Formats: sequence, structure tokens, C-alpha cells
Amino acid sequence: MGGQKISVVTPSYNQADYLPDNLQSIDSQSHDAVEHLVLDAGSNDGTAEIIENYANDADHEVWWRSEPDDGQSAAINEGFDRASGDIVGWLNSDDLYFDTTTLSRVERWFSRTDADVIYGDLAYVDSRSRVTEIDVRPEFDRKKLAYRIVIGQPATFFRSNVIRSEQLNEDLDYGMDYEFWIRLSRKYDIRHVRDVLAGFRRHEAQKTDDMSPVNAEVNTMLDRHREALPKPQRVLLNNASTEIQRILRSGQQTLSLHRNKPELAFDGELAPLPEMVVNLGPRYEDVRKALHRWEK
Repeated sequence: MGGQKISVVTPSYNQADYLPDNLQSIDSQSHDAVEHLVLDAGSNDGTAEIIENYANDADHEVWWRSEPDDGQSAAINEGFDRASGDIVGWLNSDDLYFDTTTLSRVERWFSRTDADVIYGDLAYVDSRSRVTEIDVRPEFDRKKLAYRIVIGQPATFFRSNVIRSEQLNEDLDYGMDYEFWIRLSRKYDIRHVRDVLAGFRRHEAQKTDDMSPVNAEVNTMLDRHREALPKPQRVLLNNASTEIQRILRSGQQTLSLHRNKPELAFDGELAPLPEMVVNLGPRYEDVRKALHRWEK
């Protein structure tokens, strides 16, 4: 039987195409003590019916509502307030947990460490629910937050005391997670675990598809925290070896998954190995953003 209760907070708005994978990825978990809080902002695409059917059929606890709210950050904070678990995850409605034992492994990771926050590695998932790339995240280093988000948000979990003390800045629409990591890093022990825990969905309707407002908000946020962070130039020059090691580990993980295919927690599949290997490495947008912060 599962030990610690794990709460998962899911903000949602008009994601009926992808929400079923999210719900399935939690419903299929082997961990027994799961609570899912789904906070929908009054979607008009059939989302409420999907959630209602899920809540009626689920073997775990589900709390949900569908009504206009004050935005994604406010919805997540509401979910944090309502969460009753010992461990809390935040999984957006178009993202998903990777395989059927993800939450059981999360509990074990916390039992092995005194960390307040853990984050794992990511699988990138396309609009057809194919896993197209494995992204092994870097080890946590607060200095790197000056120029990049080292933490993969869907694969991040908190001890309950963390989200009782700190919550998202509701004035932010895009960089709320980035700003959250900066604040948490001042007070809490954050650690990376080498384990693919979640899938990050890439699709055309993503909120961050238009990067102009995203970059503007993130730059303003970083300026506000600039004095508390080291100059990005000091860490960028030492980052090349870290990135090479990360790409190599991503490649090793990709090969391992194809040799020993996991039981995915959603209705998807691994893309062919050659395609996944070609996708390894930083994307142009990631490099461009890092160089832009260098100039700051």
C-alpha cells in the first residue's frame, strides 16, 4: 500500500484535446494515496464533462471546479491551499506523468533525502502523444537561475510545508514558475533526481507559443531579482561541459527506454529511436534566450 499521500494540482482552460492524457496519467498510477485537484477556469470546449466523468470513475480522490477565476497562478495557489497531501505536484492540463510508477518513485525519492523540493527529468511529448525527446535536466545550481530555468516544472514535487510557506506570484502570467524557483532557492533544499518523471507537451496552442510577451515578462522579473543572482556571464562560460554531459545522459536514457520500454501512464508511444536521437541537444530558442540574458 502507498504511504505518503501525494496531491496533484492541475490548472485547466480549454485543453479538452490534451486533458484526457493528463487525467489518465494520474488515474493509472500504482501509488495508492493520490489526490487530484483540477481547477478549470470555465472552459467552453467540453472540459467540464471530461473532468466530471473522470471524477465519477476514479479510484482516487478528485476535487474539481469549473468556473471563471483570476488566472493560472491564482488557480494553482488555490490548489496548493486545498491540497492535503504530504507531497504536492503541479501538473498543467496539457502535461502528464510519464509512466505508471512515477508517483511511487517520487515517494521513494523523498524518503531517501531531506530535500524540500525534488525535480526529475522530462520527456517531450508532441500533439499526437508521441515521446519525441528525453531531456535530462542539470543538477541544481542556484547560480544558473541567472540565465536559465534549470528545473522542469511538470517533474517537480514539493513537501507540503513548502507550498504552505511560499506560493506563486499572481501578477505573473508566464514566468511564475521561474520566479517561484528563484524564491524557493533562497530558503529550501532543491535537488535533481535522475529519473524521467513527467511529459511536457509541445503543441501549437501552447500559452508560450508567442515568445514576445513571455520574454518581456521574464526579463522584467529577472531585473527585479538581479541583485540576488550572480551575473550570468560568470556561469555561462563554465556551462559548456555541463551541457555536453547532459546531452550524453539524455542519449543514454533514450537508449535505455527503447531497450526496456516502460508502461506509459498515458495513451502514447515512444517515437522511433533515430528521431529521438536527432532531437537531443539544446534548441535554437534555448540558446537565443541564454545569449539574450548574457547581454543583460
